[in-house]
Amino acid sequence: MAMQFKISKLLTYSDITTKLVLPTQIRVHIPIMEGNHFLDLQVMDSKEQMWTLRYYTRPAGNRASPVITVGWLEFVRAKRLEVGDELTFYRHQDRAANGELQMQYMIQVTRTSNVTYQGDPISLDVENFL
Repeated sequence: MAMQFKISKLLTYSDITTKLVLPTQIRVHIPIMEGNHFLDLQVMDSKEQMWTLRYYTRPAGNRASPVITVGWLEFVRAKRLEVGDELTFYRHQDRAANGELQMQYMIQVTRTSNVTYQGDPISLDVENFL
């Protein structure tokens, strides 16, 4: 399995109430066909559940940051995401059962817990808080 890219960000109030704003550098990793402004991605979470999330880039002249729109708030509610949770979005390349290469998008969200190790708080997958 080869990692293709990995991007992390702390979730804001806007991220958990409207849409997820992604860092602009992700644009080079998720190509969209010319003339289109969105792509529906199949994304696997840490429990291997698949989510359909719409990756949307705004038309030229508008803000450069891409966003996740359709499907995102369903994910937020299901995972009970909070402001300050850390989202990691990545893609890796893997071989399917038939031997063909395939791309897999993954999403993981962690939250700082009350548990500490050597005095430092430990971040756990949000699944541990459900």
